[in-house]
Amino acid sequence: MQTVVVLMALSLGDAFLERELPAGAVRVSPDPTVKRHRDRQLAEQVERILGTGRDAIVDAPSQSSRRAVLLVAADRGARVVGYWARPPKIGMPWILELQPEYSQLTRRPRRADGFDLLYEVVNPDGEYHLREL
Repeated sequence: MQTVVVLMALSLGDAFLERELPAGAVRVSPDPTVKRHRDRQLAEQVERILGTGRDAIVDAPSQSSRRAVLLVAADRGARVVGYWARPPKIGMPWILELQPEYSQLTRRPRRADGFDLLYEVVNPDGEYHLREL
């Protein structure tokens, strides 16, 4: 079964990325230069990746981008694993000026949103641990 990993965090440390993400998966992020149809473009990228038989890793800071990706994964019968890290209060204003959709990371996702597995990454930049949500 193919897997779509949905990352919902400002940043995740190298240790996390190396240990938790599927080897050989293709990582995609929303294009910051595209304003219209960004979610559709992200979903189309995931669809193409799954069509090649590979797993996908998606940076999805906004709820609308997550919904678009979750719909594609469900249509393809892919398992969806989500990793969410609570954003730090320090640094958020700077990020929000550049990409306002990151403000949506303060809302904790729910498994009912369409995730097969959902984890909170605690201390994502250091010696992290996972808490199932």
